[in-house]
Amino acid sequence: MTEEQRTLQARFRRLAFEKLHSRSLLVDAQPPGPIDDVYRNIMIAEKMNTFLIPEQYGGRALDRVTLSIIMEELGYGCAGFAGIYAQTLHAVSTLLIGGSDAQKALFFPLLLNPEGIAAGFCATEEKSGSDASSFLTTAQSEGDYYILNGAKSPIINAGDARFYIVWANTNSEKGRAGISAFVIPRETSGITFSPYHDKPGLRPVPTATVFLQNVKIPASHLIALPGSGYLLLMQTVDWGRAFVGAIGVGLTRAAIEAAIQYAKTRVILNRPIINNQGVSFILADLSTKLEAARYLVWRACRLIDLDGDYTIASSMAKLFSSELAVRATSEGMLIMGQKGYHRPSLMEKYQRDAQALRIVEGTTQIQKMIISSQL
Repeated sequence: MTEEQRTLQARFRRLAFEKLHSRSLLVDAQPPGPIDDVYRNIMIAEKMNTFLIPEQYGGRALDRVTLSIIMEELGYGCAGFAGIYAQTLHAVSTLLIGGSDAQKALFFPLLLNPEGIAAGFCATEEKSGSDASSFLTTAQSEGDYYILNGAKSPIINAGDARFYIVWANTNSEKGRAGISAFVIPRETSGITFSPYHDKPGLRPVPTATVFLQNVKIPASHLIALPGSGYLLLMQTVDWGRAFVGAIGVGLTRAAIEAAIQYAKTRVILNRPIINNQGVSFILADLSTKLEAARYLVWRACRLIDLDGDYTIASSMAKLFSSELAVRATSEGMLIMGQKGYHRPSLMEKYQRDAQALRIVEGTTQIQKMIISSQL
């Protein structure tokens, strides 16, 4: 790592340990709602969105490897907090890839003030699931405007986002070639939200359905060309999978560290249980795989930075890291026994969050389909 990367790593590692761990248990226990005020204040104080925005628009964008180092530390502190940030990164990435200079100049600065801590990425729909080419949401061209109708669900940062990136059909007869992407400001008339979704994992992440009813936006809010939305979506989620992998690395590390600490202090028959091979070998295996997961993430991010062929690398990073997080939290729960199973318990929370990482950004099965298709 460079000196800057080491400095940022240490900064966000302290943040995770000193502020996110303890707060995450409190937020996790609350009913589903908007972004937690403490989390909001942390994002503002740390000026986290500046890391996503290029300098010409007021930020100081970091390369993807450095962002993955920060994302790992956030995942270590609270996977839900990291998920909120990752969704904003998704929206920004869409504009970085396909947005015009005018769109970037208009929307990027909105994320650099205290009222613009998050953005939304509205791709999924209830009926489409993992089929990213099947959207019921429509965008009808009417001269200098588009009229959007439909529902997007589940959407992270719904209600808290300063703007939303929305995918819709501009010509349903063309299939994938009829999908387009739009950027819609929060204050646009016709956008409403369902009650917040209740879910077992990633509870700090505000998630709801976004309803679009006769939402009228200027044609200038179309991202790239009409019909280019599917390719734009695929490129954006390829970027995003690497960062879900980084969150998984952080969550795995947190679970391993908690299990090691417990195993060193838990004494049975006058010896710490870490001295038992049944425990120590599990931790040795997980620690080895953790290093492999981190390097898979870094490799994918490096390929993105180099504008290389990163599709398979991002899927491998996401697949390996999310599956490892599930195993690490499950083994950690067994090592800690009832200590980990009783609430409030970080290990119990880790396990629920890990299961969610297997689903977001494409399920484990979808990642295997992507990887196998590239062989």
